[in-house]
Amino acid sequence: MHPNIFVIVCTALLFSCSSAEAQKSRKQEAKRPSSLKKFTAKDGTSIEYKIISPEAIEEGRKYPLVLALHGRGGNTAAAPKLASDELRTKFPCFIMVPESTKAGNWANPPKRTKKKQSIKAMLPAALEALDALIKKHPIDTQRIYVTGQSMGGVGTFGAISLRPNFFAAAVPIAGGWDPSEAAKLKDVPIWVFHGDKDKVVPTKYSQEMVTALKAAGGTPKYTEYKGVGHDSWSRTYDAAETWDWLFKQRKNNSSK
Repeated sequence: MHPNIFVIVCTALLFSCSSAEAQKSRKQEAKRPSSLKKFTAKDGTSIEYKIISPEAIEEGRKYPLVLALHGRGGNTAAAPKLASDELRTKFPCFIMVPESTKAGNWANPPKRTKKKQSIKAMLPAALEALDALIKKHPIDTQRIYVTGQSMGGVGTFGAISLRPNFFAAAVPIAGGWDPSEAAKLKDVPIWVFHGDKDKVVPTKYSQEMVTALKAAGGTPKYTEYKGVGHDSWSRTYDAAETWDWLFKQRKNNSSK
């Protein structure tokens, strides 16, 4: 993958989601118990996030947490789906939904041109905020997952790149990453999704990552939707199989 091309794609991600989608998503999330929190990281970066808790928390029980990363427009299809009555009953969990700034990005792939200034990466601050949540809530640290779409798909790869031994599984959608980092990510259970007609983030970026992960000894799952454009997350999050697979994964006993 040529670094210049990847920079162009990552820049495109910043404008890939419409404000209408973002507003719809926020309205859906607002129907569920949540609270907007503000967190300041050690380096001074400030980030806001929503935390959605299980409907009922049993004493002595710990629950999974899903880190849901939105696209550039603020749309996260994962959070409202997980907060639906059906999934909330089937998979009670904490859902963390951090909000990147308009000038920010979740993660910057390692290979970038020196001529272009890297956009502020917000993932480190989000992960620090997640660490704080673990201390406050009954979260099962063996079952912390990350998923995201578009810019959030890149961020999903970025999250496991920053912490390859932290997440139990990852579901990046319509994203991509630097294949040279595959050896570092190979042990994380990953299910990659992409549409074969995606004109915002070319499908080859997911294909190249899957190929590199396999070459490094990993066993990633890959689903490519025929005739689907950039919105490959709707089908992914609507599929029961996606969530069944995700919640089966445990950090020390993963079922790929």
